[in-house]
Amino acid sequence: MPDFSDIRPYEDREVTPVIERLLLDRDFLGFIGRYRAPFLTRWLPGIMRKVVQSALRKQLDHVSTVRDFQEVVARYVVRLLKETTTAFSHAGLENLSTDAAYLFVSNHRDIAADSMLVNYALFYAGHGTVRIALGDNLIQKQFATDLMRLNKSFIIRRSVVGAKKVYAALLQSSRYIHHSLSEGYSIWIAQSEGRAKDGIDRTDSAVVKMFMLSKRKAQRPFGELIESLNIVPVSISYEYDPCDLLKAKELYYIDQTGSYTKPEGEDLISLAKGLGEFKGEVNLRFCEPIKGSFETPDQVADELDRHILSNYHVYPSNYIALSQIEDSAYRQVWLKLKDRYAEIASQEKETEFANRLDRCPTEHRPYFLKMYANPLVCRDNLLT
Repeated sequence: MPDFSDIRPYEDREVTPVIERLLLDRDFLGFIGRYRAPFLTRWLPGIMRKVVQSALRKQLDHVSTVRDFQEVVARYVVRLLKETTTAFSHAGLENLSTDAAYLFVSNHRDIAADSMLVNYALFYAGHGTVRIALGDNLIQKQFATDLMRLNKSFIIRRSVVGAKKVYAALLQSSRYIHHSLSEGYSIWIAQSEGRAKDGIDRTDSAVVKMFMLSKRKAQRPFGELIESLNIVPVSISYEYDPCDLLKAKELYYIDQTGSYTKPEGEDLISLAKGLGEFKGEVNLRFCEPIKGSFETPDQVADELDRHILSNYHVYPSNYIALSQIEDSAYRQVWLKLKDRYAEIASQEKETEFANRLDRCPTEHRPYFLKMYANPLVCRDNLLT
């Protein structure tokens, strides 16, 4: 069997020593302290690390397996949903077997919350939790790597340099996905590398090519191999994106200067904001496994797009943003959909969105608005 030790999730035998390492990690303790009590952590960092360490040791004292750890995570998720959402709903799991392994492919808006919510829905519906595909660009701290791998994440090595190393990394990922599915473990992976910061959800056919890389010498037809993966499209929608201001800033700088260099630690800030800040309503829709006479990765990507976009739940925030964009292409879509918005319009939602927009610097606002309008525009383009 190929060696997956450098990318796989942690196993039960590794849980206790990893937790001990976390409880001694100053960066980790400081990160938790800044999230829970920023003022005290700023002025009394040493004391706060001790307080956090003591509290975490009590919470994790009984944890000796991955399932134990995920049960602790599940309790945190319940609290996060209560604190950061006004409603959470999901549909479609009733059409999936609790005994089958699936390759869940979803749109990608948040570093950690997307897979967390998929796992939460699966966990409480009696399905096994997924192994989560995670790019190594997102885990620049050892404690982040440890937390993710404790929570059944496996690493996709995207930061390697050189054609041979890139190919080897992709081949290893492909082999691990097939190995996991053959062992009965479901996988979650985003439809493309990186979050859709502009709100345009589009499957990268390179992801599909990676799925098939380890089967490149198989004698079975391409479409048959695709169906054997049990690929389930998942559509995730947030009424509000906790990282919308950060994303709008990044889009602005890319548009104006051609690039954006993230300050050190920005991904960790985004991770914390995505988990811990207001999201409004959140909706997940699990589709049935895709089937069809597929002959190319592009056809599979198009089919994933069709399911993800047609099942995307739109909110008043999407319509309100669309109504404020003067660009002619957006205006045409607004004129088609404004009567539909009139059926769900409310002054409360318009005020809520206006307050959020007010926090965005003026020069970033066009990007902020399009970020919220694009899911609606893409869905309308698909359905017309």
